[in-house]
Amino acid sequence: MKQQPVLLGIDAGTSGVKVCAFTPDGALIQKEQSCISIVSDKPGYAEIDVLHYWTLIQDCVKRITTNPAITVIGIGLSTTCPTIVMMDSDYNPLGKGITYLDNRAANEAQEYASSFASAEAYENLVGNRCSVSTCSASTMMWIRNHEIERWRKTSHIGMLNSFIAAKLTGNSAIDTTQASYSGIFRLANPEDWDDDLLHVAGIPRGKLLDVVQPSTCIGGVTRLMADTLHVVPGTPVAIGSGDTAAAAFAIGFTDSHQAFESAGTSGVLTFVLDKPKFNPLFMNRCHVIPGLWVSHGANSMMGGAIDWLRKNVLTEFHDYSILDEEVTHAKPGAHGVVFLPYLAGERCPVWNPHAKAVWYGMTLETSRLDLLESVFEAGAFSLRQIRDIGEQHLGISIDSIIAVGNGTKSTRWCQMKADVLQVNYATTSFADASAYGAALMGGIAAGLFSSPLDPSIPFLKPDGKTYQPTLSPGYESYMQGYNIYKAL
Repeated sequence: MKQQPVLLGIDAGTSGVKVCAFTPDGALIQKEQSCISIVSDKPGYAEIDVLHYWTLIQDCVKRITTNPAITVIGIGLSTTCPTIVMMDSDYNPLGKGITYLDNRAANEAQEYASSFASAEAYENLVGNRCSVSTCSASTMMWIRNHEIERWRKTSHIGMLNSFIAAKLTGNSAIDTTQASYSGIFRLANPEDWDDDLLHVAGIPRGKLLDVVQPSTCIGGVTRLMADTLHVVPGTPVAIGSGDTAAAAFAIGFTDSHQAFESAGTSGVLTFVLDKPKFNPLFMNRCHVIPGLWVSHGANSMMGGAIDWLRKNVLTEFHDYSILDEEVTHAKPGAHGVVFLPYLAGERCPVWNPHAKAVWYGMTLETSRLDLLESVFEAGAFSLRQIRDIGEQHLGISIDSIIAVGNGTKSTRWCQMKADVLQVNYATTSFADASAYGAALMGGIAAGLFSSPLDPSIPFLKPDGKTYQPTLSPGYESYMQGYNIYKAL
C-alpha cells in the first residue's frame, strides 16, 4: 500500500490539545483532540499538569499514526504562551507548568521593573511592558524566592513546547516567539538572552535553554518514542512557537493594513510590523517569519468568559452550539447591560492582574438572555478598543480582519464584530490555524520547505464567510454599550 506523507501539527492550548495531520499541500487528513483543565489550587494560580498533558498528546498522536495509510515526515509544535516548565537534567518536569493566566509573580514583576530608571526605560530596552504575562522571568524569580528546593533541582527552564520537544527528541530549546515574553530578551536584537538583563533578574544563563528560530529542527524522534508513537525514528521535529504566532504564520500574515484575530480562550488581535517599533500597550514578539515582528492586543478571557458563563450561570446549555443559537434571539445592546470580561485579570489595554469582572447596568428587568448577549458584546468591544489603540499608536489603518479559531463558528458573533469594528471580517474554513502553522514549521524542519519565506508554502487563505459591516439600528445600541465599556 502506498502511504500518504503527512505533517503533524501539535497544538497544546489552555483548554486542551489538538493533533492534526496534513498533506504537504495543506489538506487536513485527520484531527484528534482531548480536553484539559487549568488547575487553580490557590488564588492567582493557573497551572497545567504537564505530564497529563503529555499523555493526552501521545494518545492523540497514536490515534492518527495507527492509520497504516499515512507516514509522518515532520512534526511541529504550537503551545499556549508563556507556560513555564521547570525541568531537571533529564527534562523531567519539576511541578506543574505555570500558564500566562497565573498571577502569583506580580510582586516579582514590580520588583524587576523597579530595577530600571523608569517603566519607559525598561520598555525601550526589552520591547514589552513588565507584566507577569510578558515577563516570564518574574515567574522564574518567584520560584527562586519561594520554592527554593524546586529552584535548586532545576537544570532547564523552558516553555511548554520545550518540554514536549524534549519528550520527543531528547533535545530542547526556547523559540524566539516565547523568549519575546521573558523580559530577559531584547526584541530589537532577537538573537540570544541578554546578559545585562539576566544579571538584573538574577537568572543564571546556565539554567536557560538556548534560543532558536521557531522552524529550527530541534532533533529527530528518539527510537523509544518512535516505537511508542508509531512513527519512523529520526522524524524531524520543529521546536515551534507560541500558538498565536503559529496561527499568524499559518495565514502568511505580512500585510500592515490587515489585522488578524485568533478567537479562542483569549481574544487576540494582531498587527504586523516590519520595524522593531513597539508600543507597551501591546504584547510584542518576533514573528515566525524572520525580519518581522507582531504586536498582539490580547485580552485574557474573551472566549473563556463565554465558557465560564455556560458552566456557571447558564448551566442548562451543555453544548456551545445551543448557547450560540440562543444568542441569536438577543437584542443588540443587551438592554443596557455591559460586561467587563476580567475573570483572570486583564491584559490589553488595562494591564492589571487584579482587575475584576463586572456586570454593569443590571435591573429587575434584566434577563438571562441579556447576560448572554452582554458577554458576547464584551468580546466585540474589547477588539474594537484594541483596534482603535493600534491605529492611534502604531500608525496603521486596518480595513479588514482575518479570523481563525473556534470563535469564528458563531455567525452572530462574527457579524457583531464586523458591525462594532466597521470592517470586513473574513474567516477561514479551517479553525485550527495554530496546528496548521505548527505543521508547516515541521515541514521546514523536514526540508520540505526551504525556510519560512519559501513561496511554495501553502498558507491558509480566507475561504470561509466574509461578514460585511452594517449600520443597522443595532449599531447605535452597540456604540452606546461600547462607550460605557470604555468608561468602565
